[in-house]
Amino acid sequence: MMEHKADNYECVKKYPILRGYLEHFKQVSINNEIPGLISFFFILGQTAIPFVRIPVKGSNLDPRVNMFWIQDTRTGKSAAYQIIEKILKEAGMKSMDYNSGNDAALVGTLVPDPDSEDQRNPNMIVREGILAGRKGLNFDEGSVILKSGQHNENTTLFLQSALNSAGTGRNYLTKHMARDSFTVKSEVSLWITTYPPKGIKEHVLDKGIFQRVLTYWRHWTLDMKREVNHTLAEGTYKDEEFEVSFEEVVDFFKDMKKELKRRVLTLADIPPLEWEEMSEDDKEQVVMNLSCRQKRMFSIDASYVPALISAIDDYYGAVEKMSPDKQGICSSFIMGLQNYTNILAHHFAMIEGSWIVTGDHVDMAKEILYDLYQNLIQWLESEINIGAAAAEKSKMQGYWVTAYNKSEFYDFDDKRGFGWAQKKAVMDSFGKLANYSSHASVNDKFKLYGEEMFSETREGVRVYIKLKEDYKKGGKK
Repeated sequence: MMEHKADNYECVKKYPILRGYLEHFKQVSINNEIPGLISFFFILGQTAIPFVRIPVKGSNLDPRVNMFWIQDTRTGKSAAYQIIEKILKEAGMKSMDYNSGNDAALVGTLVPDPDSEDQRNPNMIVREGILAGRKGLNFDEGSVILKSGQHNENTTLFLQSALNSAGTGRNYLTKHMARDSFTVKSEVSLWITTYPPKGIKEHVLDKGIFQRVLTYWRHWTLDMKREVNHTLAEGTYKDEEFEVSFEEVVDFFKDMKKELKRRVLTLADIPPLEWEEMSEDDKEQVVMNLSCRQKRMFSIDASYVPALISAIDDYYGAVEKMSPDKQGICSSFIMGLQNYTNILAHHFAMIEGSWIVTGDHVDMAKEILYDLYQNLIQWLESEINIGAAAAEKSKMQGYWVTAYNKSEFYDFDDKRGFGWAQKKAVMDSFGKLANYSSHASVNDKFKLYGEEMFSETREGVRVYIKLKEDYKKGGKK
């Protein structure tokens, strides 16, 4: 089960800038270390988007990292974006918030040109929406994306298009209007947060946006919320000391953009003034040529592809023991994980100041992404109900009865009598019968369906359970 601690990851141990960034993040969003770690890559993706493309066969990826964070209200989601936005802006990048709005707010609209000579029949110009251009875009309470209705369906489609890789020609949004049509180019990074609304798990399965983002879910207990309150109370009027100052964090991203730009101009032999005068389309052609055709912006060493294949096999290994229907659901996320493995590996090379991406970079990316995937699988396994609740309960309790009956029974020489099975053995058997690959999912199903079915006792350190009489003949009525 995911520990939700960033300090355990190799990349955090290795790179002081990651540790320093997380120190500042944790000052405003407490006990949210995994979103904090991802937010670093969110900012770095916007830093690198003008200059970096990653060739994959006949297409390419870009360096953006997008987040969908599902968590209870009042647990630090909104506060987290405060520091993200502050760093983006101080490092010379853009940031905007989106709460609600129509297509014009997202994509843009046509408005009269104030400089048109004929004001009665003016020329029309594009007033771009928030999805146009490069920026960090905060969707606070992203449940608006999940609501039914034509407007929300359009919103989701626009967001999906915005997340298509830059350089492929698929990240353009077109709006058709009565008088004309127009197109805007989108290179935004999306930071989407929401409380867990009813039905969200089904949306995770049927909306393509979830295959384009890193999805992070976490349930907060009352004790976790109390601990945060205590931490905030202890921090009143308290001065903090940091390994890396906030100014140094901002300078990291400023310097990274300068270094990426310097490499593009050096490799392409373009003077800085000429670059500034070029159109965005011409700049895109230069970047695509260096990254994807000549493959000179970055290169990979001999360990990269074997490490990537090993990561892919690990992702598939997480679902291969599931039933075919669950395999189909959970494996649909693997292509996105593979893409993000490539992307984060390049991020680690950038952090190191290296233009060669290695298998070690891939391994560090896989370590994070595999945990996110296991966390997603646990959530999907434990909370998505297929069919009626009553039918699900009957099926699950049937598995618990079968698992119990397959176990070895023990007799205690006291009033407890015969018919006790080791709880661990029953739970292992249930996991195989019900196709649950994680211990956390099996524990959840025991609490939800099995706990009421069994009596429990201890003998030494071992826990034993015994099926109650009410469930011995086809379940409790």
